Amino acid sequence: MKKIHVCLVSDQTIPNILSIHHSHPDEILFVSTTEMEQKQKTEHILAALKSVGCDYSSRSHSVIVPQDSIIGAHQTLEEWTKGRDTAEFVVNLTCGTKIMSMAAYEFFKDYGARMIYIPLPRNEFLSLYPERNAGMATPLKLRLRVCDYLAAYGLQVINVSGLRKASKDAAVRKDFSDWIVKNYTAVKNVLERLNGKLRKQRGNHDGYLLNTTYLPTSDHEREFFSKIGLTHKGNEFSKQLTMSEICFLTGGWLEEFCYNEIASITGTGIDDVAIGIRIRNSIRRDNEFDVMFTSGNALYTVECKSLDQNDDPKADALYKIAALQKEFGLKVESFFVSTSPHILRDGVLKPAIEARAAQFRTTVVPPEEVVRFGQCLKEKLSIR
Repeated sequence: MKKIHVCLVSDQTIPNILSIHHSHPDEILFVSTTEMEQKQKTEHILAALKSVGCDYSSRSHSVIVPQDSIIGAHQTLEEWTKGRDTAEFVVNLTCGTKIMSMAAYEFFKDYGARMIYIPLPRNEFLSLYPERNAGMATPLKLRLRVCDYLAAYGLQVINVSGLRKASKDAAVRKDFSDWIVKNYTAVKNVLERLNGKLRKQRGNHDGYLLNTTYLPTSDHEREFFSKIGLTHKGNEFSKQLTMSEICFLTGGWLEEFCYNEIASITGTGIDDVAIGIRIRNSIRRDNEFDVMFTSGNALYTVECKSLDQNDDPKADALYKIAALQKEFGLKVESFFVSTSPHILRDGVLKPAIEARAAQFRTTVVPPEEVVRFGQCLKEKLSIR
């Protein structure tokens, strides 16, 4: 008997991906609308399924139903199911409009179909029909990686190969980025000096020959110079820096610190993490995120701001988080990790910034808490 999985298509794509991956049907029937087809939601689901090893490109069907007519939906489904009366149907009622869900339930009930529903954000589905299974919860094992999640929303990762290198570089420099965060106050002056000298070289693929006459004024600064690998020649320190090293010394150290903190708990509450991920939306608009990670089939972003951020005293970078979420269609939560003193007043987060962060579903990690970012993350996500 052929097993057919019926999905109601809407802006939410993840529930259908999870249920299809779980049931491994012979075929899929997408019940969609004109609006959802214009948004290419069905194609996005198929692309994400392929990325997790379930290629249904030749085993899927789509029907377009009116989103506000039960009778119209029944007529369309009646036409499609002719000759498929003996199939075993499983219907995911999670997505679509309420009328679409009612129409699918009433129609496929006559076929003895199994009706399921995924109560997001829980990674399980509930059996609604037949009644002998009503209320029974079944765990969903699939956990989406960052690229899988983005594919589900029609977003293309345009630097896949670069992600592997960025992750490797961050792992290699883990001890150094940890050291900078723990000794930030002691090396802040030299970081600011290097940032001013190297900022314009961030996109230089040929690297840059760093020359500086700055003399370390403390043991911490001397250790910092040693960790960079600066060579002392006469009155100058110098080193040929790679583009990766330039990015690290101009703020990448904070991004890599956050990345490594997240990576250290991957598999125990964190499913996947990427650093320096560049994505492109359907209108070919690109943008880059410092760090992204998935946990329990939800996507999170981390925006990092190092040094004092004197050019952004009001933390307008929070608006960037909101804009990216809206522009890229991502309903995500974010972390804003900042060493800037401007976000504080008398040692506490300024009310305006706190309100803005809450509006944008963003957890702010202020300067004194940066070193505890990993613990803050665990507390926020209830990870032990």
